[in-house]
Amino acid sequence: MGGKVALITGGNGITGTAIVEHLVKKTSLEEWSSIIVTSRSPFRSTIQDPRIKFIALDFSEGPEALAVQMHEICAPVTHAYFSSYIHRDDFEELNKVNSAIFENFLQALLKVATSLENCTLQTGGKYYNLHLLPVPTPAREDEPRSGAGPDNFYFSQEDALTKAHTGQTWTWNVIRPEAIIGHTLKPNGMNSALTFVLYFLVCKELGVEAKMPTNPIYWDGHDCVSDARLVADLSIYVSTNSHCANEAFNVNNGDYFTWKYMWPRLASFFGASATSDQVFTRPMPSLGTLQQELSLAEWSKDKREVWDRICDKASMPEAKATWDAGTWGYQDWVFQRAWAGTLSINKARKFGWTGHIDSFESLTDSFKSFQDLGLIPKLE
Repeated sequence: MGGKVALITGGNGITGTAIVEHLVKKTSLEEWSSIIVTSRSPFRSTIQDPRIKFIALDFSEGPEALAVQMHEICAPVTHAYFSSYIHRDDFEELNKVNSAIFENFLQALLKVATSLENCTLQTGGKYYNLHLLPVPTPAREDEPRSGAGPDNFYFSQEDALTKAHTGQTWTWNVIRPEAIIGHTLKPNGMNSALTFVLYFLVCKELGVEAKMPTNPIYWDGHDCVSDARLVADLSIYVSTNSHCANEAFNVNNGDYFTWKYMWPRLASFFGASATSDQVFTRPMPSLGTLQQELSLAEWSKDKREVWDRICDKASMPEAKATWDAGTWGYQDWVFQRAWAGTLSINKARKFGWTGHIDSFESLTDSFKSFQDLGLIPKLE
């Protein structure tokens, strides 16, 4: 009998990249005989493995058309990992497009993968509406759904998954990370770590303080992030252990921190200037409102020339294109919140998962990965 067969969507994304790397580095041919990767654009990876097969799929297409394209290569799939995501700044459009792509994928998968054992869906902290307003924190998987704001596409995705599972023998899992930290060769709509690098290095080049562009409440509040390697590890763990079947799990690095102390540490890593005694000039915002000391989207508009100069000094003109991968608007969206929110990972611990990484190490590992991939100049 052959090994398991993985299907990983969003193969060029941060999580998709991490799941592929996890299976390549930590599993054998006997365990996983095939690793099928899909994305809308050509697959880009530094990882080489004869088990990897690529198929270009656009999940905005209907399930019937997708099933025809998937039939041959995806028929033997036993474990599917859905980590595709399309970012839109408009919440209504964000919800609409992401609900559709998962339902199209799932219906097509069930038409062709007759040996399916598990389908794992990645959602995230937005399930708890952490992005919209203050919520009970750390958020737990058994929290009742909040109806605040526009329809939440994570609700419709999870409902589609559990409805499709009714009467079936395959199992499902949901993985909910918050603020994923990792690397990918392709531009990503929510790449905080890379955006930090660009900001710190430009501030260093200009000789100015790298103030965190947020507000006093977010600055002083507790936060958490999710290393993509842990997201991958938990995804494989729960989807292949029967006692975890049909359950949702939060995932983060296993620690909490405050940006007041983390931000200066990160700045120091690059030789940039920042302090825990940062002065905010705007009045103290009310809890649950939106306020930002500085807009990164505005700040970045005239900084490309500085980034180009940094790359020229390092004799790395090829890294100039990385400026276009900075997710300035997304980072404004995060940093403007005058509230803090974290996820509990007690449930994953109770189910036997022991993954952990220090969040400073998680971030600096990503910075080093950008260097190794040639996306940024060599770090001193």
